[in-house]
Amino acid sequence: MLDSRLPAPFARELAADDNEGFTIALLTVADGGWPHQALISVGEIVAFDDVRLRLATWPASTATRNLLATGRATLVAVVDAEVFAVRVEVAPRESGLELQVFDGRVVEARSDTAPYATVESGIRFRLHDPAAVSSRWRATRSALRSLG
Repeated sequence: MLDSRLPAPFARELAADDNEGFTIALLTVADGGWPHQALISVGEIVAFDDVRLRLATWPASTATRNLLATGRATLVAVVDAEVFAVRVEVAPRESGLELQVFDGRVVEARSDTAPYATVESGIRFRLHDPAAVSSRWRATRSALRSLG
């Protein structure tokens, strides 16, 4: 366990509006107690500091339903050969966006490494239309930052 702050390497990856390929697993708990995994990119999350963040999800998604029901999630990503798991508490907020927006607070962060192996990568993606997607990401992230 690290502490109740967003790890600096994770925050660094979230800082860029066009960090293509960086993927975060958004883990929530579904009905019946089963884990649910959704994948998000830097286009759906911004960190304001090492404790506060804001994320956007599709309103009809299972992840959104789970977040509304529990107010909790874990963000998992691989950065610099470490697997970070960041537990967050979230609260929905009005945004005027077509996305559901949540304000979040880091509750706990963990780092996982193994002395006998190096984690080389996590889940990664390649955009089909980088210009269009990057433009949408910048607009969404700007809107998330400006909500106050």
